Amino acid sequence: MYRYHSPAARFSNRVLLTHAQTGLPQKLDMRPRAAADEAAIIYLYDEIGLWGTTAKDFTQILASIGPGPIDMHINSPGGDVFDGLAIFAALQAHDGPVNVVVDGLAASAASFIALAGSAISMAPNAFLMIHNAWGVVVGNKGDMTDTADVLGKIDGQLASLYAQKTGQGQDAIATMMDAETWFTAQEAKDAGFIDTILDASQNKAQPALKNGVFEHQPAQPANTLSVPDIAARRRMVRLAEAES
Repeated sequence: MYRYHSPAARFSNRVLLTHAQTGLPQKLDMRPRAAADEAAIIYLYDEIGLWGTTAKDFTQILASIGPGPIDMHINSPGGDVFDGLAIFAALQAHDGPVNVVVDGLAASAASFIALAGSAISMAPNAFLMIHNAWGVVVGNKGDMTDTADVLGKIDGQLASLYAQKTGQGQDAIATMMDAETWFTAQEAKDAGFIDTILDASQNKAQPALKNGVFEHQPAQPANTLSVPDIAARRRMVRLAEAES
């Protein structure tokens, strides 16, 4: 299992569980367009992959929206590289312009998902981060060597995506990825990752908050896990992987 994310997420997604099985709520939020010529709004405010928004979650939401413009707001630490690539491909294939706004953080997998936008902007205090993929593997020296080769291929593909957007060479991008580079909005614009920096009056699509929760966000299921429960489930996942 290969992951591409910020240091905040340290667990593997190899065990395939559904949201219903884990009890974790889906945090992908969508506001349908009010009229045919208006944009639907997607809030990708979550990790990418099993413990957050999977590619299946995202493509189902995208299909329900239908053709037309989309405003997609991102605040994500990243996550599963393959789910991220599938989301990137789905956005690129969408029939209509996709306006991406980084509201807080687009790190790791979320950083290349952002590149699928036909227009990409950041809030002035937001961040973007790129780095190399990493993974979890159990086995002999051959397994370790094979995994290193695959991780190298993944890094090369991601560097190519960043290079296509920024116009920089892949070697320069690879150096940034090796160093785990964090960009402010101005630095991301100067490096070519985004097109514009928003001012406060431009970024008005944020939903109202009530008691720390989006007012239009669906109610969380009754079987939602607590933070200690989630930590215990992650330990169980690691043990299952070690025994497999």
